[in-house]
Amino acid sequence: MEYRRFGRTGLRVSVMGLGSGGPSQLGQGSGVAEADAARVVRRALDLGINLIDTAADYRESEAILGRALQGVPRESYVLCTKFNPVRNRNNQRSGEEGLKTEAEMAESVERSLSRLQTDHVDLLQLHGVPPNWYDAVRDRFVPQAQRLQSQGKFRFLGLTETFANDDHHETLTRGLADDLYDAMMVGYNLLTPMPEEHVLPEAQRRDVGILVMCAVRRAIARPEQLETLIASLKAGGELPLDALPEQGPLDWLVHDAIPSVPAAAYAFAAGHPGVSCVLTGTANVRHLEDNVASILGPPLPEADRERLVELFGPIRRNLGN
Repeated sequence: MEYRRFGRTGLRVSVMGLGSGGPSQLGQGSGVAEADAARVVRRALDLGINLIDTAADYRESEAILGRALQGVPRESYVLCTKFNPVRNRNNQRSGEEGLKTEAEMAESVERSLSRLQTDHVDLLQLHGVPPNWYDAVRDRFVPQAQRLQSQGKFRFLGLTETFANDDHHETLTRGLADDLYDAMMVGYNLLTPMPEEHVLPEAQRRDVGILVMCAVRRAIARPEQLETLIASLKAGGELPLDALPEQGPLDWLVHDAIPSVPAAAYAFAAGHPGVSCVLTGTANVRHLEDNVASILGPPLPEADRERLVELFGPIRRNLGN
């Protein structure tokens, strides 16, 4: 396993981290038995993964992790969870009535610690903050977070964006300017290279640790969905008609030691020097092993990376979710 410095936290984290959200949520979305999910967690540790990410909103993920990690020395892994401060992220009105309370934050953190069977987490993240809610969330919850931090409930504070509707990564841009957060989670993949323009270099400058989500999600992992997406981009004038073939539009990335498009996607996400850790979510041991092999494989050739940025950089939308 490769390890990287997690920004100003000073922690050393594995370049691949185990996520418990997304479509899988440790198999909760597909009926995987908890014993099998626990085997994935333990295999991740065996492979050298030392960062585990979860959230209060990921159904029973915290509790599943808490049971799976019993007996594992607490200091041997970096544990991250999240608190969602907004009652309804789709509500465009950012008045205070749409926010949860400071007491609800404290209750959520205590519940997370109980479910995770630990007395602290390493990183507590304000979860999925939409741009129009950012100021209100910061003003209400950062002071409360600092109080909880002083009580030893967590070590470092983070911020995550809403990949589905924050196409210009406004939340993280504003969060970086405020310089209140030790780590951030960004949606970044070979169809969505826009974070390279500001978020990743500014995080490097401010020494903020970066977790990557959505490196491989749905369209990137599913050939038919990828073909449909590329066709729609061409139809909408966002890609030239002759930019990519209709079938296997990203198969040109598969050559030499890059065995698949998902492998290329992991290599792309891990290839930026501003990235600390790329999350993968699965409830299948073989899938996990393949993903680890991909991220530890050879880097994506620079010419391929440049072509991806040239093709998808001008598309000012988050893709691949």
